[in-house]
Amino acid sequence: MPGNKNLNELISLLKKRGQTIAVAESLTGGYVSYLFTKIPGSSKAFKLGTVVYSLEAKHKLFKLPLKKLNSTQGVSEEIAKILAKGVKARLNTDFGASIVGFAGPKAEKNMKGIVFMGLAKKDSVISQKKKLQGERDTVRKKASYALIEFVLNNIK
Repeated sequence: MPGNKNLNELISLLKKRGQTIAVAESLTGGYVSYLFTKIPGSSKAFKLGTVVYSLEAKHKLFKLPLKKLNSTQGVSEEIAKILAKGVKARLNTDFGASIVGFAGPKAEKNMKGIVFMGLAKKDSVISQKKKLQGERDTVRKKASYALIEFVLNNIK
């Protein structure tokens, strides 16, 4: 799979630089963490993967206001940025990454496949919105590889 090349490159780059990353996942349900941990030696770079699938988890673990979560269903650029910054702070890693979105099938028609990715670096937090096609599981897998590509492209 083409995404595996990016995954290997990302882990290799982080290890070479002595840098670390932590991830907060929502719609991907831990798939990004699975991908990281299937690479031997990734524990030198990958320090934490957390699934904050529910609004309650986002609220309790990352102090996101319930009003904001309810109004966005937990999916927005701002929420992706807050999660990325928060997961980075949890273990004081060099980078924090996050992903939120709608994989369907109950997503509003124009929102299915919409994902927001966040990346917290030393002094900045960036994000990207992406529209993915496919059924629920396909969107979740594509989103996982999209996050890896997003992180890699922004730390090179």
